[in-house]
Amino acid sequence: MDGVPFISQNPIPAGGSYDYDFPLVHSGTNWMHSHYGLQEQYLLAAPLVIWSPEELAIAEQQFVIELSDFSFTPAHKILENLKAGQMGDSSSSSMMNMNMGSTSAKPVELITQQWDSVNQRFFKTTIQGEIPEYDVSYDALLANRKTIDNPEILNVQGGKSVLLRIIAATSMTNVFIDTGKLETTVMAVDGNAVVAVKGNFFQLSNAQRIDLRVTIPKNGGAFPIIAQGEGTTLICGVVLATQGASIPKLPTSAPLKTASLNSLQDTYLKAKNPLAKRPVDRKFDIVLDGIMTGYRWTINGSSYPNRNSLNVKTGQRVAMRFQNKNKMGHPMHLHGHVFEVVEVGGVPISGPVRDTVFVPPLSDVVVEFDATNPGIWAMHCHLLYHATNGMFTVLKYEVANTKYWQPEQLEKEILTL
Repeated sequence: MDGVPFISQNPIPAGGSYDYDFPLVHSGTNWMHSHYGLQEQYLLAAPLVIWSPEELAIAEQQFVIELSDFSFTPAHKILENLKAGQMGDSSSSSMMNMNMGSTSAKPVELITQQWDSVNQRFFKTTIQGEIPEYDVSYDALLANRKTIDNPEILNVQGGKSVLLRIIAATSMTNVFIDTGKLETTVMAVDGNAVVAVKGNFFQLSNAQRIDLRVTIPKNGGAFPIIAQGEGTTLICGVVLATQGASIPKLPTSAPLKTASLNSLQDTYLKAKNPLAKRPVDRKFDIVLDGIMTGYRWTINGSSYPNRNSLNVKTGQRVAMRFQNKNKMGHPMHLHGHVFEVVEVGGVPISGPVRDTVFVPPLSDVVVEFDATNPGIWAMHCHLLYHATNGMFTVLKYEVANTKYWQPEQLEKEILTL
């Protein structure tokens, strides 16, 4: 079952209800949100963690950290500003450049992730580069609905293991996760286990999830876990604290902006349960692009709503090559399936299994999956205003029931935003 209106069901009417009944085919960290109009921007989202004995045994304590982006500007006004060629905030003077974002005129010092090949870990470093492009200037990032000046304090015990299930339930913001003094082990991404990798600085695109396991020092203390928005100094976070620990006053913004997310992390993460090796039966080239005039985003040159579809047969091994033709990254999400990242920038890899892959600016990424879940499924950029304005399509099985697929109804939905 799926909840995308005018694809897999009709919208739930005002005052109505709908019962979802589906098998739990795998455990892990997931989330759910409204797919109607711009409701996701109003924080209509929630974690959805599926437990199993194995998941419960990963750590002695477990916490969910849901990240959100917040604006005092109403969502319909943000969209109106974007279509008028302005940044998606309340500032009418802030104009987007020709590549639909905000960019720096010359290289500046930026924070990014690096790989330590000697110690086999991810860490934070600084580089000289261009500020990544983004559409919406938010007023705050939230961690479990709290701002950085009033973070949630998570009570932990010295010497105990803790699993942090971090969800980027943001509308338009990719983030970097900084665990500071705590050495961390990546256990899973997008609810799918990976071969354990250590570090203290991680990438998390919009809609992705990452499970991080830490061990609290025996002598205790307070340990901030910070998320920073891509291309901005906005931060949010939580504090892991043992009983009696002094809680530090956290800065309200980061000292430097970040670089763009990239494919470095997926290059060094490996699925614990990769796809079985077999030939590819169906290949798709999926070109991602956008047009500034009218703020229109496209897949293979077309903006949704349309009757285009990616057609597959049950049982096929399917490969999708995402080709990003603009200077903004796109987290591409496929409903109803998970896929393995098998190529980055033309280089074959044995990457993680995900349901959302970040396609960096001006880059290619290839994923593969098995078509074993018949239906008609949304496939789109998970940046809300990109999906709403065209970067959206469907994966359609030849045996799919398409009675709810009514793309022409989307125009009526948009008019009600």
